[in-house]
Amino acid sequence: MGKDLNTKKNQHFVPQFLQRYFSYNGNEKTIGMFNVNNKIFRLSAPIKTQLYSEYFYGKSGKLETWLSELESKSAPIFRAMWKTEKLPAYETISQLEMLHFLLILDLRNPIRFKCLQDFEELINNTKSGITEGNIPTDLIPVLKNLQNEDGKIKSLISAVKIVPDLTVLKYKLLKNTTNIPFIISDNPLVLYNQFLEKRKWNFVSQRGYGVKGLQMFLPINDQYLLILYDSIVYKVGCKKEIVVKIDCQHSINQLNILQFLNSTDTINFNHKVSEHYIRTLYERSMRYKKANEVFIKVHGIYDGNGNVDSLREGIELGVTDLKVNLSIQKIKFLSKSKAVKLDNSLVQLRKGIKLNDIKTFAITTVLNNDLTQ
Repeated sequence: MGKDLNTKKNQHFVPQFLQRYFSYNGNEKTIGMFNVNNKIFRLSAPIKTQLYSEYFYGKSGKLETWLSELESKSAPIFRAMWKTEKLPAYETISQLEMLHFLLILDLRNPIRFKCLQDFEELINNTKSGITEGNIPTDLIPVLKNLQNEDGKIKSLISAVKIVPDLTVLKYKLLKNTTNIPFIISDNPLVLYNQFLEKRKWNFVSQRGYGVKGLQMFLPINDQYLLILYDSIVYKVGCKKEIVVKIDCQHSINQLNILQFLNSTDTINFNHKVSEHYIRTLYERSMRYKKANEVFIKVHGIYDGNGNVDSLREGIELGVTDLKVNLSIQKIKFLSKSKAVKLDNSLVQLRKGIKLNDIKTFAITTVLNNDLTQ
């Protein structure tokens, strides 16, 4: 695609409207910033210089325009959350628009495309368990195509097909009543799974959009956080509560630490956050493994007689999950969650959900290398 002369060079992957909700003294122009790599702390930096990459969505302007239109429809929905404590009603257009925005916020992030690049390198350097060479490289051209402008356009616009899988998730607002503000990062939508963490599930990824026990956390401003959750597994506050008050500082600290662990290198916040708090939280986050690091595991496949088949192997591609033994005030396991069973599938999907091609790349990819074919 050719370059459109009107295309913006600096393309933000975290919408500026969301950053403005965390702006310095509500001025909607500047925001606090901490760079994890060089440990630089700034109490106020221009929002236009934060969380962007030059021509990240291409020079044609097509995808950037599409994202801008999506943000324009979504911004009033999210502003109403912290302005009036209003959430979209279930089974409405507003609910679908909210879910679509969250999905795209996750998939448009540079960390997703970096994972694709990292998978390329790993595939080229992973040895087969049953041959003297490497594992098959058939997937590499697909990974490359997903990273160019046409690939990004196709994958992001097609991702609307995943929205129905999220409609069964319940959602509420967590209201922070402590004196510790919520913060965000360069990858602010956190996907977690306390259920599979508790069950010690260690295959592929625990954060697929259709996976049992999924939780999503998105800070809306320093006082409110949107949570989506699998209501077969969890309860959040009382049944009829839309806004659930959290007065536990430890819970707020945990949710803020997740922003560090989910980020690439940048944490953002408003004027209520002190440098001491950010640096302390950063040190605490170092105890845990960061999310979004890719891995490949080569598994033997049993032949049905209890022996490993010498001609077949399974190749598991995945990304690291957030695992901090999360425990948040008023987020509890339902008693009936004990009866939720795990099966032999690598991906533990919620009832009624099928793994299509889009989800395969959004969640993880599992390849089978069958040398008998």
